[in-house]
Amino acid sequence: MKNTNGNMNGTAKSRRNFLKYATLAGAAGLTRIWPSRARADEPSEGDSFVQQVNHVRLYMRHYALFEEPDPGVPPGIYIDAATGQPTDELILTPPCETLLFRRTGNRTEFEATDSGPVKPLPYFVDPPGLPNVPAPAEVIAAIGAALGDGAPPASVIADNTSILLVAIGHFEPTPSVIEAELAGGRLAVTRDIEFQVKVRIGFVFKPPGGSHLPSVSILTGWLTRGLVDSLIGVTPEPGADPNEIVVYDWRATMSLTTENRYIRSTATEPPPVADAFPTGLREISFIGSRVDRDGHYTIVGHADHVPFEAPPELTLFLFGVPVLTDVEFAIEESGVLLRT
Repeated sequence: MKNTNGNMNGTAKSRRNFLKYATLAGAAGLTRIWPSRARADEPSEGDSFVQQVNHVRLYMRHYALFEEPDPGVPPGIYIDAATGQPTDELILTPPCETLLFRRTGNRTEFEATDSGPVKPLPYFVDPPGLPNVPAPAEVIAAIGAALGDGAPPASVIADNTSILLVAIGHFEPTPSVIEAELAGGRLAVTRDIEFQVKVRIGFVFKPPGGSHLPSVSILTGWLTRGLVDSLIGVTPEPGADPNEIVVYDWRATMSLTTENRYIRSTATEPPPVADAFPTGLREISFIGSRVDRDGHYTIVGHADHVPFEAPPELTLFLFGVPVLTDVEFAIEESGVLLRT
């Protein structure tokens, strides 16, 4: 990312401050981050701040309405089949994203000069038409081993084990400058957003009713072109690599602000294939809120006709059509601003 400060000492100091505040951000008991002597709507000369994103809700028309961290991640044991060891890759610990902004020439305008690691955002998906592929014997055995002495017979495990798909999304590093404006409690962040997704595949054992056994998931690999072709029953394209991991993404230049709103009646929206609207939900409601005295904020952004890129087989598998042309993408981010 672009650094507008040509002074090396200032840059080193900003990075030290960023690391310090990024660490403090996760510390328990941190409540006041805007000093009482300073106001959020009055940035002073030389100010910089850290934007800590703690909660994200996203909506892609046709695809999903979901949030991060995903409250739908079921408790249980998750094992990576490649290592045979438990994994926490499906658990997201906030912050989702951390950015350091430094003031530019205008007292209310800032540019991002540093960022924390981009964290993966896992969410469970269940597209229609997904066949209930029987779990291999090796998976049944691995689930039995994870359950230990209390494991039921293999036939019971098999009857209660189904295929599992987990989308692992992440925001690609922004190639251009991320700009922010902070004034009068209003925050606006303008950036190029690219959200890219791969799909983790595996099998999940859900214990039968009345059982006190934990859920066990075995993550066996990633969704590949060959597997997608077999799931939708098409002949692979000549020269296609069946082991290629399928990736899909959507991108847009977006201004997320505390003043924006994105509201849609679910009755007017196509049901999302990857994550159905929760029972009883009547509208999608993303509403921004101004930066408060403690630095808490919510910003919302929206884009129409967003380019959605994916192999045609995957688009056909997920949506039943080879190309999507009317994609909308909306984001609501909530978090806290930290003065440096």
